Amino acid sequence: MKNKKVFLTGEKSVGKSFCINEIIKECQLSTCGFQTLPFYEQGIRKGFYLHAFVDVEENDQRFSIQHDTYNEVIPGIFDTFGTEILRKSRQLPAHVLILDEIGRLEKDEQLFLSELKKSIAEKRDIFGVLKKCEIQYIQEIKMRDDVVILDFDKLSYQDIKASAKRIWEDRS
Repeated sequence: MKNKKVFLTGEKSVGKSFCINEIIKECQLSTCGFQTLPFYEQGIRKGFYLHAFVDVEENDQRFSIQHDTYNEVIPGIFDTFGTEILRKSRQLPAHVLILDEIGRLEKDEQLFLSELKKSIAEKRDIFGVLKKCEIQYIQEIKMRDDVVILDFDKLSYQDIKASAKRIWEDRS
């Protein structure tokens, strides 16, 4: 069986996470891993939280607080909760590891980054989003021989979705 390690990248708000969600549904993928989602209070975005696709005791843990010009990271959430998600995900070899998204907010969480590298090396199938930035661990993921990068800044949404769908439908 051929490994599939596919990451979407591109500028903000181009539909990367939406595309992943559509492919998961349309290809009926069994998933593990996580998704980062916005946290709102009274209709105003107040930060982000991690939603696990594995069984955890306390899901949907907030990891950032939104300020006017930046996101403040809540220290330790990636190192504890994020690491737990990755470890449990590696115990599900037939599931696609969802990594939505890998960005700069986790840059100081060394235990998480170590588990992330291990998970990418060990998991057979991965579908994720890589923030478009010049951070070493993101560049290392992009440079892996077994990783396919689909860039929304170079291809249309329809072309990327069609390419990703072909990849996940051909899971033999």
